[in-house]
Amino acid sequence: MIRRLPAVLALVLLAPPALACTLCPNLQATPTLRKTLGDSKLVLYGTLKNPKLNAATNTGTVDLEIENVLKNDPFVTGKKTVTLNRYIPVDPKNPPRYLVFCEVDNGKLDPYRGVELKSNAAVDYVRGASALNPKDPSAALLYFFRYIDHGDPEIANDAFLEFAKADDREVGEVAKKLDPEKMRKLLNDPQTPPARIGLYAFLLGACGGDKEAAQLRSMLDKPSEKAREAIDGILAGYIQLRPREGWQLAGDMLKDTKERSIIDRTRIIQTLRFYHGWKPKESKPEVLTAMKSALGTDLADLALEDLRKWEWWEETATVLSLYGKKGYEAPLMRRAIIRYALNCPRPDAAEFIKERRAKEADLVKEVEDNLKFEKIK
Repeated sequence: MIRRLPAVLALVLLAPPALACTLCPNLQATPTLRKTLGDSKLVLYGTLKNPKLNAATNTGTVDLEIENVLKNDPFVTGKKTVTLNRYIPVDPKNPPRYLVFCEVDNGKLDPYRGVELKSNAAVDYVRGASALNPKDPSAALLYFFRYIDHGDPEIANDAFLEFAKADDREVGEVAKKLDPEKMRKLLNDPQTPPARIGLYAFLLGACGGDKEAAQLRSMLDKPSEKAREAIDGILAGYIQLRPREGWQLAGDMLKDTKERSIIDRTRIIQTLRFYHGWKPKESKPEVLTAMKSALGTDLADLALEDLRKWEWWEETATVLSLYGKKGYEAPLMRRAIIRYALNCPRPDAAEFIKERRAKEADLVKEVEDNLKFEKIK
């Protein structure tokens, strides 16, 4: 019986969409500073002072003493201070600096996002980011890599966010150009958030050497809790350094249903998705072999769905033979195989669907309706 744990469902359903790094957490809803600046009418940087609270309405204001105007609007012409319709407590001995993104509507200021910063370096960072050529993603990521370990956490977070929003091909292509020493420090820093370990491990594998290969293999063989959450990126990095051993390990881990948890093995599927997103033609033999390993496990439905979306039909005979077998009787698996067959252009798939229509017309119709909805989306 194929079973799917809630944690695995979350891992799959919350996976980053195609236009994002597969090895990163799904941060598509979080805008970068570069994007927010581009969308804003007025962007100011300065120091907060003079907070005023209306206790009766729990509202208030605070003044922003303008130090830099990153995006101008006639509203601030001749002004050294603007009043924001937000109450923010201020320590007069150590007043906070803020980057404030605003709209201006009918002569009224509407500050809709504020980011507290530790230093004036943010001004240069945001200005540099806004000047990047959107048609040169490698140059952009190299720029953000300079700030990925910045002392101001907001700048470092934003630089990482730019990597997370880049697609797999962009991340893969720039990885070999990075500084291995910086990546080594970031990966080994105990303060590095677990959500970043996967990306950092891959980047280190892409620009590292023998020492890094040994480290990444150790992290795969005996993963800590922190490393376990990043197995996809760690394996991707190891494959860069030891391709033959890495791809063999990917298949072995997928088949190891006794020692490897279903969540760990689902993350290996993420590794395969990353390589497909980065270089689908070059990595296809290895990715397909690993997917074949997954077809024989409780992750068969995930492998089937990827093969269908990628239109890789080489294993059609194997896929169709699974229908109704022990371990593949669950509705989830039956629907996955029918969905695959409905999209597959091969004659044996058409014959399979013809037989299923005769025996399970309602099920086939349900899957067809879902596929139509998928196309609409």
